[in-house]
Amino acid sequence: MALSRFPDYQAFDKKLALDTIVSLVRQTQQRALGGSGVALRIESSGSNIVISRLVGGVVEATRTFSSNEVAITAGSIGSGTSCGAISATMTLNFDATAEIETVDDDGFPICLDANQSLCISPGGFAHIGACL
Repeated sequence: MALSRFPDYQAFDKKLALDTIVSLVRQTQQRALGGSGVALRIESSGSNIVISRLVGGVVEATRTFSSNEVAITAGSIGSGTSCGAISATMTLNFDATAEIETVDDDGFPICLDANQSLCISPGGFAHIGACL
């Protein structure tokens, strides 16, 4: 009976990663308003996925996620709504209106544990759920 009170740590890690990524993307979009040279970079680094906000080519904020805690995969420009392994650095450049310069009309998906968990719209807004 006591075991049922312990939380599901994997679900917690996934929810924490999801909230952190959405927050970082939304902050990046806000930072891009009226500015230039703002980008979101997603890259694989060993057993980690690193997501960073760059302003003028300089890393302003970064979050690292261990693949042991949550498997993060992402779409690529032109991939529609499917995710794949992050084998090369992906960069989403935001323009001065905070829109992503080159992304599909459906948006840019990010999947956690093989499920499409969030979408970055062409307008640069991150939302929980699949790209439509």
